[in-house]
Amino acid sequence: MTIEHDFFGILGSDDEGEIYWSDSAELGDQDIEIDLSSPDEPSVSLEALDIAAFMINSLEDLDSQARESLVAELSAEGSVTALYINQCFEELDEEVIEDALIWDSGDKQIDFLRSIQLQRIGFHPHHIKNDEHFAVLDYSISPTETDALLVVTLDVHGDTIVISLDS
Repeated sequence: MTIEHDFFGILGSDDEGEIYWSDSAELGDQDIEIDLSSPDEPSVSLEALDIAAFMINSLEDLDSQARESLVAELSAEGSVTALYINQCFEELDEEVIEDALIWDSGDKQIDFLRSIQLQRIGFHPHHIKNDEHFAVLDYSISPTETDALLVVTLDVHGDTIVISLDS
């Protein structure tokens, strides 16, 4: 069985019923890896694929929305965002941080969040409930120097569910 979609084309399933699609897109002057996957084809609706396609076509807005949630979370005591920033300042050479920071407003944390690079977005179209991870955005301050990622997970409406660390 296969699903045909205007944006993604034909999404065939393998023998186990999984579907997978990947591509890259430009955001500013960088390429972003994008993938869409589901472990089971029957749980993927055309509406969910339409939403994923809309989000891909609105990458700049999606990225801005995710960054706004990082800024908002920054003020929470013991936030994951603050932990990631502090960890990077401690572990990376000062030169690496200086090269990575493309903003200089005087607020190092905000400059850091403006400077992180979106590396990858993963879509999970079988997760369409309000509290499920529909899109996962991976950010890094210096992808060539660290494997540490700041991960923003969004629901089907584009609202942030959770912010976490990964490596």
